[in-house]
Amino acid sequence: MKGRAVLFMGARKPFEITEYEVPDPEPDAIVLKITQAGICGSDLHSWRGDGDPPPPPPGGRPTGHEGSGVVYKLGKDVTTDALGKPIKEGDRIVYSSIRPCMHCRQCLNGRHNWCPQLFGRFTPGEFPYFTGTYADYYYIRPNQPVFKVPDELPDSVLGFVNCAMGTVTEGLMQANCKEGDYVVVQGAGGLGLNAVAAAKDMGAHRVIVLDRLENRLELAREFGADDTINIEQEWTTPEMRAQRVKELTDGRGADIVMELVGRSELFQEGIEYLGQGGTFVEIGNIVRGNPVPIDPSSILFGAKRIIGSIMYRPSLLPVMLETLVKKQGQLPYEKIVSHSFPLDQINEAFEQAEWADRHPTITRSMLIP
Repeated sequence: MKGRAVLFMGARKPFEITEYEVPDPEPDAIVLKITQAGICGSDLHSWRGDGDPPPPPPGGRPTGHEGSGVVYKLGKDVTTDALGKPIKEGDRIVYSSIRPCMHCRQCLNGRHNWCPQLFGRFTPGEFPYFTGTYADYYYIRPNQPVFKVPDELPDSVLGFVNCAMGTVTEGLMQANCKEGDYVVVQGAGGLGLNAVAAAKDMGAHRVIVLDRLENRLELAREFGADDTINIEQEWTTPEMRAQRVKELTDGRGADIVMELVGRSELFQEGIEYLGQGGTFVEIGNIVRGNPVPIDPSSILFGAKRIIGSIMYRPSLLPVMLETLVKKQGQLPYEKIVSHSFPLDQINEAFEQAEWADRHPTITRSMLIP
């Protein structure tokens, strides 16, 4: 039997869809039937060609990493998920979207999301063929952790767990978010909305969200944001926004600022939001080549920290699934995904999801094979 797979052909070029034979899994592997695959901000960066990245290999590159699905085939030695819960064909699972090597210094220290070989590289048309989630199937390698989805969770809250939700949860944990903190979130897309919910769940006293789209700010308030700042309306300059943050934090500044948009000027601006001893968490700027000047003395005299955080430790996935169960009926996680597209409409889906210099209505898009 054959399945479709999307190939990235280069910046601003149409995606191409090809077909491969669905492979049988190795003894410790799983073939997943994709039910939804998210269009992540990192995918949009690649599609735009931000940072002048190298072109994909001849024949294109399998693409997509965020999503979820049901077990299509289990390798002969696979009987449980990573926590020992029995799984069978047809069960819903979420998987770690990173594939650490498990042999380097970082992996051996438990920092799997710091592995230099975080995502791996695969050649189109070679086994196991389905190495991106923009496809009908996805091949889960041996030792790539998977977790069974609780029966009470709807599919509508699963597509972003193994990227957006995991990434911001990891970042907040690295910043030691705790009871009483003032947290500022730059950007109210899929990452930002999850960050608001996670920060409040960790005990943040006040969460302030900045964005230029009012529909996203309204949704941020539904997720628990205490205050929102529309950067294109009342607070239109960095200085005005910094003053507003100071007012909203009782004059002390933020304990944590998270950059989730991917614009380097927000790094420079966000540092100014911090109070004494505050921590700036850089997550959005994955594209190299966009430096900005900063004044080191403001970091020194403010006793501020700057940390970069990428993806998440796979051990967070079951914790987040439990959080989703706990928050059912309390937070509208089902609203994070605002639009869905059939897989064969992937080019239209990316055009509509584009937010650079536009005001889209989309918060997060899913491709549905």
